[in-house]
Amino acid sequence: MGDPITVDLVFTAMSNGYAVLMDGNRFNAPQDLVNITPTVGWFRSVGNRPGGSPENLSQQPVRIPVALNRSIVFEQPGHYEITVTTSRLVPSRTGVSAKAAGACCTYRNETTNAIGIDILPRGEHEESVLVTQLSTRLEKMPEPFASEAWKKENEPLIRQLENQVKNPPADPKLTMDLVGKLQAKQAEDEARLVTQTQSRQKTATRLSYLQGDDAVRAKVRWLLMDKEDGSGDATGDVMLHGLAQSRNLQLQLDLLQAAWDDTGRVPTGVLQSALQQTKAFLQNETFELYDSHGVPGRMMPHAEVVAEINREYGEIATSLPQRTGLVHDETAYFLMMHTHLLNAADALTIRAEIARDFGGLTPTQQTMLLGMHRRELCDPALPTAPEPLRSSCASTTQP
Repeated sequence: MGDPITVDLVFTAMSNGYAVLMDGNRFNAPQDLVNITPTVGWFRSVGNRPGGSPENLSQQPVRIPVALNRSIVFEQPGHYEITVTTSRLVPSRTGVSAKAAGACCTYRNETTNAIGIDILPRGEHEESVLVTQLSTRLEKMPEPFASEAWKKENEPLIRQLENQVKNPPADPKLTMDLVGKLQAKQAEDEARLVTQTQSRQKTATRLSYLQGDDAVRAKVRWLLMDKEDGSGDATGDVMLHGLAQSRNLQLQLDLLQAAWDDTGRVPTGVLQSALQQTKAFLQNETFELYDSHGVPGRMMPHAEVVAEINREYGEIATSLPQRTGLVHDETAYFLMMHTHLLNAADALTIRAEIARDFGGLTPTQQTMLLGMHRRELCDPALPTAPEPLRSSCASTTQP
């Protein structure tokens, strides 16, 4: 239990006119519906949602992996029969009539043949050891592209090329040869970074699917390290999509709620989503944020989901006076970027905070706020904004 489980959907076409929808963002809701018998011993954590980009089919097989753990939690060991219902098969946009091309988005459900899998139990000690091993691997971040170490290693080649640019040789081929060598070194380093990043993602995914208490603590720790400021990688998002696999959901909720309530921490969207999902899983509910039951294709959030989000963001707004320094400023910025989730009174309070502290925000934060929330910040019906926001409002074109 807790191992990644993947099955392949295999598509071929004996004639033209068919396409298959390929996966886009790996963090989107799963495209395919996984069906399992018996009906006990497992839980559906996330609903499916069709989508993706079409790719024309031919007689050459197209294999699409479907990660069962992405939407299914096996709660008990045993034998299970698996089928997958998919609507990936669509008419092709090319090589068919205009009428058929116009039907490109008419989804057609197909269900695969069944395969059997055996889920075996895993000992607590064995899993604890595995959690430690995987966490240790994640501690080591990949070296960035063209790092200082890489520059030092290739310094002779770089200097030689710089000298030839300043003092071109009689034969320009010499310079081009050096450029080719340096580009080859850069390509090697880029390939190294891609390999290490993919390996790191696999390690994080492996950890996110483990189920014991040590795994819960590790998942929450890595999720909280995601500051959503561009300084990290996708490890937090990977952990977010493995939270349903945790066996001790009450422990998970306690850890996440404590972090959300911590006035010494800047809240993040990934933390809020983790909190919201865990609450749903504790109620044995499938988490479906944007899926209106009974209205296919209508992307509307559930009313109860919206109410819970509003309440959680209201908690942060209420706690803002208890926050100080950079945590206060970053939290105010976070709330201003989510004013649509606040009640009117809290939104006005946050607007006043941002207006007062606008000069202390980074240029990137100022640009983001004026680009996305200029109307709220610069509304002439509101009290006049202090400098430097007043001048920024005056110089920014109304979208």
